[in-house]
Amino acid sequence: MGSSTRQKALLVGLVGLLLATGVALRVLSAADWDATIFVAFGEDAAPTRQYAEERLGDVWLRTVQGHDGKFFFVQANDPWIIDPQANAMVLDRPLYRSQRMLYPTLAGIGGLLPPAGVVWGLLFVNLLAMGFGTWAVARLALEMGGSVWWGLAFTLNLGFISELTISGAGVVSASLAFLALVMVLKDRVWAAVALLSLAVLAREAMLIAAVGTAFWLWRKERGKEAVVIFLVPTLVAGLWALYLRMRIGLEPGVDQVQEIGLPLQGFLQAFVNWVDDPFNLVVGVSMLLVMILYTRRTLTSSHLVGWAFLGFVLLGLLFTKQVWNSWFDFSRAIAPVITGYVLLLLSSRLSSHERSLLAGPKDVTRG
Repeated sequence: MGSSTRQKALLVGLVGLLLATGVALRVLSAADWDATIFVAFGEDAAPTRQYAEERLGDVWLRTVQGHDGKFFFVQANDPWIIDPQANAMVLDRPLYRSQRMLYPTLAGIGGLLPPAGVVWGLLFVNLLAMGFGTWAVARLALEMGGSVWWGLAFTLNLGFISELTISGAGVVSASLAFLALVMVLKDRVWAAVALLSLAVLAREAMLIAAVGTAFWLWRKERGKEAVVIFLVPTLVAGLWALYLRMRIGLEPGVDQVQEIGLPLQGFLQAFVNWVDDPFNLVVGVSMLLVMILYTRRTLTSSHLVGWAFLGFVLLGLLFTKQVWNSWFDFSRAIAPVITGYVLLLLSSRLSSHERSLLAGPKDVTRG
């Protein structure tokens, strides 16, 4: 990759950062420049609301329970679980939430920022991650033979935009995972291992990318690399989980995972509600269609980007009504598939072009 190409990829990353900043400024201006709107505290979520008001005073409140940012705010104040009784126990599912440690650790600079600084840290880290992820996808598009401008498939992803507005960890996790794929394609497997390990610490579900990438490497007869890229992120996640259990305990009787159920049950239950909600209906059916087409394209191609995130399709089929009920939630849950599918369309377009070039002279001769 020449210096001119690297500069173009960087330019696309900066465009992604500017677009994300524009979204953030629009949200901030609508909230009288109160950055706590991004933390998404909920009116009815008493534990985190009280926790925030004790440290920040009045905060911007979302309806009902709010969203993920409120939990990351708590974690960022004590990312190493030094005082679980004062912090982690405020979370609804302490073990489940605390597994996602990278984003709040970065946002709070390892617990050094005061609560007011954490509010802005959560926003700034996600803005930088939007730019970083756009740059990573731009580089991935180049590796696949396309234009750097395909990198905007990260910034313009509805799921990642939604994550930005509620201080979710999905932007950080996905940006690291997409760059890991670039490293694999450039045969820098240990860099990919490090990036995937960090991605898993941001969102444990990104183990899917480690498994999918390992499978792709195994199919390429790169067995040793496949083992390493699967085992190391899994071990890192396991060690952090062990540390959490030492700090928090086992929490008997607490259902840590509430988002997984029987295949398509959640989708069908949500579909009944969508009948009276055209937007959710259109987006929900569109997302299911994307998942189907993504799977088809992956199974008929050998592209790494398809296999890396294919497990998110299976996860999507298992999501409960809690996730599928709103476009806002299910678009975030399968966001890597959305950007991945755009890249698979790129590969399909290039493949068709290459086939036409190969077939062209023969057709002329026959004519």
